[in-house]
Amino acid sequence: MMSLIQNILDNTVTEHEHGLDYAAYAVIIDPAEHSLEILGRALHPQLGKLLKNFACEGRTADQQKERWEELLRQVHKALAGLDDDFVGAGQGENVRVVFDLDMGGVYYTRLGRHAVLFGATLDQEEVNNGQCERDMYRMVAQIEAVSTTQGS
Repeated sequence: MMSLIQNILDNTVTEHEHGLDYAAYAVIIDPAEHSLEILGRALHPQLGKLLKNFACEGRTADQQKERWEELLRQVHKALAGLDDDFVGAGQGENVRVVFDLDMGGVYYTRLGRHAVLFGATLDQEEVNNGQCERDMYRMVAQIEAVSTTQGS
């Protein structure tokens, strides 16, 4: 099943000129500790060029990937901490959040109680035109379909 999920990530991020610059699929290892294991990831092949275009010179694509992966862990932990407040308000746990930042955006979607999908872009235009939202929705639907047909 992971090869199918990796294909979904690759098809969305590496094979399109626009949209997300990074996507990761992670499983929740220990809900009490809010720990994750990243099982699949895709990085836009032009990320190095994008970093220069968006005034991030001096940072490599690998360094940006590491920053996004740390951000994934921090967002997951922070949102898990807010779940009690959301539940207390009678609205249940967080399922999805979008951070529309000064430069680009970050997307987080919980896939049931076992996994999360994370996406990021440096390009504010791709946030504003909705392309990254569409990418995330499409990947979630495809991963859920794979999970259902594969029995997970």
